[in-house]
Amino acid sequence: MNTLPHLTNIFDRLRRGYHLGPDDEPAFSVLCERFDEYAAYFAAIGITLVRHDRDFFYFDSDTQDTIPDTLPRIAVFSYIMVDHAANQGRAIDEFIFGQNFLVTALPHFTLDRYLALLRQVEVHDVNDLENVLNHMERIGWVKWLTDDEFRFLRPFHRVFSKCIELTQAAQKPSVGDSDSSSAISEGRVNRDS
Repeated sequence: MNTLPHLTNIFDRLRRGYHLGPDDEPAFSVLCERFDEYAAYFAAIGITLVRHDRDFFYFDSDTQDTIPDTLPRIAVFSYIMVDHAANQGRAIDEFIFGQNFLVTALPHFTLDRYLALLRQVEVHDVNDLENVLNHMERIGWVKWLTDDEFRFLRPFHRVFSKCIELTQAAQKPSVGDSDSSSAISEGRVNRDS
């Protein structure tokens, strides 16, 4: 029987909630090349391997009953990043994935409405933000470059896409409002702070 390369490593990482992307070699390449074989192997033991359309991999969770306490923190963190980019009139995708970020320069503590959102999920200071980012690193959504600098990885699209959907739903243009519609579809939404 032909064994699947890196199976143990891939399984261990994915079962802990990690998302394998292009930065995760050689596991990423082997999953790209032999996705159907890995999907069949995992399906036989009751696990669904997902290949996201942005080319990263994760296990589909059947346990929607229990939401990790970090998920609301990640959602608020992510929403603030998207909202900040939108308020600046920047292309959101380019803003998120086209640069590195310094934790000390993040917009999360710059507006009262951001502070109110963060308090709701018990994020009170930069140390709490770093804890959120550390969890995002453990699941393959960010990569630390230095103690204060990080960048978003391709698997962050999983939550990023949801933030964009929510932004678009909240900004649904009325009939005849084509300027707003095109700005939203391009990932740019201007709103007053």
